[in-house]
Amino acid sequence: MGTVRFLLALCVVVTHAKGGSIFGLTLFSGISAVQCFYVISGFLITMVLNERADYAQLSNFYLSRYLRLWPCYIVVALASLVLTRQNWLAQLSQLVHWGDVAFLALSNLTLFLQDWTLFLRFDAGHLVPTDAFGTWPGPQVNAFLLVPQCWSIGVELVFYLIAPFVCRRVSTLVALLGFGLVTRLVVAALHPPALDPWVYRFAPAEMMLFAAGGLAWFRGRAIYASRPLLAKRACGVSIALFVALVFGSEFVTPLVAAFGGLSRPLLLLNWPFLLLMIFAVAPLFFGARSHRLDKALGELSYPMYLCHILVGTLIATWLPERWQAGNALYVAAVILASIALDMAVVKPVDAFRQRLGARAPASGHATASDVKLAIPSAA
Repeated sequence: MGTVRFLLALCVVVTHAKGGSIFGLTLFSGISAVQCFYVISGFLITMVLNERADYAQLSNFYLSRYLRLWPCYIVVALASLVLTRQNWLAQLSQLVHWGDVAFLALSNLTLFLQDWTLFLRFDAGHLVPTDAFGTWPGPQVNAFLLVPQCWSIGVELVFYLIAPFVCRRVSTLVALLGFGLVTRLVVAALHPPALDPWVYRFAPAEMMLFAAGGLAWFRGRAIYASRPLLAKRACGVSIALFVALVFGSEFVTPLVAAFGGLSRPLLLLNWPFLLLMIFAVAPLFFGARSHRLDKALGELSYPMYLCHILVGTLIATWLPERWQAGNALYVAAVILASIALDMAVVKPVDAFRQRLGARAPASGHATASDVKLAIPSAA
């Protein structure tokens, strides 16, 4: 699964590159890559909650999940504040009163409620609700996130909050799937004035994809856990399909136009490819969980998600234009920065997380590194 996580993160990195391409090649939709990560997250969280005895204690689960996300995030957020956002507080204080400044400061500090910034706008010194944040003149509230793509972590944290109560049984996951499906149908029927943020940023609607990933774990365990050869073969096919999906833009674009498009009743983009992710997530996990290179690639996906906008900003600000051509330097710098974050921050924190349940269980189950999530996001 790590290879696919890396490829999905790469899609998000390139989506935010100048021109949205690398050497003229446009990769798979960053929006759909984000939603594929929701499916992966649902799968992995369902797995750990059912296989890790230490996670029976809620505090262990919540603390472990938060420690997986926050330390690396706060390093990037502080780097962004120091290197590129020195006037953040002064600019914000000119737009809203101190109570709203405190809300945004707390969200930037803790990671919580960052998705809410997509449903707010500035109005006469206050933050007020909006159903189309990108249509209002002036600065957008989410522009004051120190790591702007971390709105998706807010969606992720909503799932973490309810996961211990819904991921241990098929029936409750089916209920969550139904809840997300109905939410999408209702939102679409209300005809929101703008597709963004409703297509992939509204947490209640995205619960459908988390639940689908959780159900894929129950089904995949029954099919692949005791059939390693079948799992490896299905994994190989799945990786080949995702490589073609990510890099075969000339082949995939007509398929997207013909089949993927926008499902208007569900406000869902590229739904056939999300179905592919749902069916592929189990063989990707069971077929490659002992592969060291696959795991190493997967380790980089979350740091890539966190640092790529900061790296891109620094490159655009400080390096000559000719060095930026093709975006190869940008992508290489993101990967190198991700390796540094993984070694300097993620791995030391994980040594502590192992005491909370993120440790290798008995033979035949997943290893600790299998459950390190990465949730890249489009802007």
